Amino acid sequence: MTTPPERLYHYTSIEGVEGILSKRSLWASQIHFLNDTQEFRYSFDILRKLIPEFRDRFQKKRPLPVPPLNPEECLDAFYGAIEKIYFEFDVLARIPVCVFSFSPCGDLLSQWRGYCPANGGYSIGFRSELLIPWLKSNKLLLEPCIYDKTKQEAIIREEIVEKGNDLIKKQSDEPDNLENIMREVSINFVMEFSQIASKLKHPAFNEECEWRIISEPIENKRMSFGVRKSIFLPYLELNFTDIEPFPIDEIIVGPSLEQRLARSSLQQFLLKKDLKKVAIKESSTPYRELM
Repeated sequence: MTTPPERLYHYTSIEGVEGILSKRSLWASQIHFLNDTQEFRYSFDILRKLIPEFRDRFQKKRPLPVPPLNPEECLDAFYGAIEKIYFEFDVLARIPVCVFSFSPCGDLLSQWRGYCPANGGYSIGFRSELLIPWLKSNKLLLEPCIYDKTKQEAIIREEIVEKGNDLIKKQSDEPDNLENIMREVSINFVMEFSQIASKLKHPAFNEECEWRIISEPIENKRMSFGVRKSIFLPYLELNFTDIEPFPIDEIIVGPSLEQRLARSSLQQFLLKKDLKKVAIKESSTPYRELM
């Protein structure tokens, strides 16, 4: 596991600051409903490219062999099952994995431009050492995004091989239970691939060096919903009222015409919320550069 930086920052609006500090919770968005709606599809396209690489080892489009199967026949059937899951049925939206994004840099021009309102935003600093134990106890991952195409393909290949090996072992132990084993391994692959896909991003975004909280696939009854225009936005609320000491120790006031006034009002808000130890800083980025 890669060690995160000492502090991770979340860029947001004043409404975001108010919600996070008042409710002491984070809203992890379902991956399919991020601003970039093609993001999850990017990993899907890599999988689509790699599956034929595995299937080409066997005769294409042959009928599913009749059990008992040898290891090669099992693998061929497994790769075919992945194709069927992904290319015949739209399962992506039914595997809701939720993410919450951080940057390792608290004052980055591209982040102010990309994730904050034009009239000013905030960068909230979280102490990684306080977040990690809490995340583990709640079965949440904290992972850096991966932008290198070669590494992305290697990770997906490794997952395909690992699940193929699981299938062969289970089928060897239970030769008469192939149908149930195939279903179990295929479902496990889909679940784990959904988490893997949540940290793979197009190389064009590598400057962001993004880190993410990544959930397990979430049951619908655990989801909450916001509204954007005509769309219900599903999210998972991550409540951190039980983290002591408080994981937020710094807030940077972004570039704005009223930066000093924003800082003064934020200071009063933190006093009201009994968060006196949270340091306030001002961005060094000139406001005119955001125009």
